[in-house]
Amino acid sequence: MTVRTSFVDTFRRIAASRQIVLMIVLAALFYGVYYPAPYRQGHAQDVAIALVDEAPTPLTRAMVARLEASEAVRVGAYASDLSAARAALMRREVDGIVLLPAGTVQRALRGENSGIAVWVNGTYLVRAKAIGTAVEEALTDSLRDDLGAGRQAPVPEASFTVVSQPMFNPDLAYDAYIFPAVTPVILQQTLLFGAALLFAGYRRVQRSELIGQWLALGTISATLALVYFGWFFVLQDVPRQASLAALLIVALVGGGAFAGFALLGASLFRSPREALLVLIPTSLPIFFLSGATWPRQAMPQWIEWLGGLLPSTQIGRALLLVDQMGAPLSAASGSLLLAAALGLSALVAAMVTNRAGA
Repeated sequence: MTVRTSFVDTFRRIAASRQIVLMIVLAALFYGVYYPAPYRQGHAQDVAIALVDEAPTPLTRAMVARLEASEAVRVGAYASDLSAARAALMRREVDGIVLLPAGTVQRALRGENSGIAVWVNGTYLVRAKAIGTAVEEALTDSLRDDLGAGRQAPVPEASFTVVSQPMFNPDLAYDAYIFPAVTPVILQQTLLFGAALLFAGYRRVQRSELIGQWLALGTISATLALVYFGWFFVLQDVPRQASLAALLIVALVGGGAFAGFALLGASLFRSPREALLVLIPTSLPIFFLSGATWPRQAMPQWIEWLGGLLPSTQIGRALLLVDQMGAPLSAASGSLLLAAALGLSALVAAMVTNRAGA
């Protein structure tokens, strides 16, 4: 079978199977809409907290009013003491506790640690951060207003002000961060599962047949990548800075790498059922290995090395550099070359596996 015949035959086989079309094409498109939907607001809102004010004063009441007016948090319970607040947290009625201890005002006005304590449910990091930010802003604004109203007590003044200006995600929106990071994983894994349905247990007579299949799967993956980069990212208002040419190169390299990875994965199993049982649970670990949830530099070295062997990790880094950070394509050349090498190595390994199983 020639490369061209195999290329056309692969498309024909995909189109003839509703299950494979669903897995390779529709699942990828579905995730492009479904995955970012829960994060559309971009920020945590109305996170419930339990408030303990041990010695109410005009300043602490002003802080409470600012917390209640915040979009990030809402006071879900006014607890009489810390024990009652902790009980509400354990019952999951609230996501955090804010303690305003006696003497908060005096310590703050002396420039000392205010003593305000915050406990949060660490299960949801975005919510935890929202609580901390809301409390910090409420304290700062309340003190500023209180001092501006003419308080006579001597107050130490800060010698400088730190202004934080995000560079690549100006709104600090969670969806603008997580969606580009997970996109290569979605494209890689949906293609892997589809290839498993299509080719697990399939033995080829000639190398040209495998190359044709690789070109077909790579074409599909690259096309889906361009749909993500050019439409889904626009739809979700993800910060974008790359040129069309740069995105096209990332899509083509990613498509080829994902196709090689998918064919190798499919070649390791004797049946589609066996392949899916093993491969489906790999998606979450692969996402963690990408470095989107935890910096790869902070991982143990062998785990960082393992994650670097995945095409999705390299394409994710290249996409981050050229599209979200606006770096020139040359800055991503290392990741792109490594992704291409991984894809070709996987394709060669699939040829060897196919020959061994023939």
